[in-house]
Amino acid sequence: MNTRRYLERALLDMLKTKPVTQIFVSDILAEVGVCKATFYKHCCDKYDLLQKSFQTAYYAEILAHAENFEQFVSLSLAAFRKTPKVVLHAMPREDPNGLFDYHCGLLCTFLRKESRSGDERVMRVFARTVTEVTVDWLSAPRLAPSEEVMRLIRALSPVGL
Repeated sequence: MNTRRYLERALLDMLKTKPVTQIFVSDILAEVGVCKATFYKHCCDKYDLLQKSFQTAYYAEILAHAENFEQFVSLSLAAFRKTPKVVLHAMPREDPNGLFDYHCGLLCTFLRKESRSGDERVMRVFARTVTEVTVDWLSAPRLAPSEEVMRLIRALSPVGL
């Protein structure tokens, strides 16, 4: 495993116990045992590392295996269900550098690739809504079945997507 993967793993492990705002680069450096120069060789800041970690942990396989939008969402929900605390800490809505917008962008990219509709604005609004539904699902004290979430997402789906 290369250094960036060690940094990513350390950050994801820390997110299981505290939010990203309470994690400092120095904490990650101490966990992995590398110097600042090595850290900054691989990423700009902890948010950049967070995006890379999230993409590696949740989407590398999903993007490769999803053949349609519903499968993409199903695989995402399954990945989120494995470590909901990490996802919730990584995607605070109030954090402008957080992964909420990143997830929306990723969904929008997937929709653009799969959709016959060219309406970028509709895709962005839908991707944001799907992300909100997913985060709300993760925030629930008891997770509703993912089929219910899929049903809600299908009901929200604009015509043509």
